[in-house]
Amino acid sequence: MLDKNRTVSTARPRTRQTGFTLLELLVVIVIIVTSAAVIAPSLGPRAQQAQLDSGAARLDSLVRHARTRAVVERRQVALVPSADGRRVHLTYPNGEGQVRTPPLDLGEAVRLRLARAQGANEQAGIIFHADGTADSIDILISSHAGVRRMVLEPARGSLVLAES
Repeated sequence: MLDKNRTVSTARPRTRQTGFTLLELLVVIVIIVTSAAVIAPSLGPRAQQAQLDSGAARLDSLVRHARTRAVVERRQVALVPSADGRRVHLTYPNGEGQVRTPPLDLGEAVRLRLARAQGANEQAGIIFHADGTADSIDILISSHAGVRRMVLEPARGSLVLAES
């Protein structure tokens, strides 16, 4: 006789599936987000300092180029910052036109300002003369990371990092 209470199982035996559970994935995501929140603020000032350093180096390069153009062409060349201090371009003074050099863009966060000594003539920018000299002037480059003060040496027409 057959036992009616007994059922015959046709189910397959359970095999163990491999992979990650939802809980394990959530724990890993929380760890990643927490570590990123701890590390990210420390990277910000370094990136801003790098932008300031890069802007100063590019400005130094443009100053050297302006001095070289003045000497080679045997005429004055002016380095003129834009009104907002983000861009710098070369021109010939007295309305003689622009030098065929692309303007220097210091970047989104970097700004340039010229600080003249009291009693200095108020010209639009820095004038490099045909003999390679220029007027002494302080150049302030600023960003969120701080301010860098550079001095233009008149005899050599080159930038020197000023002591703070």
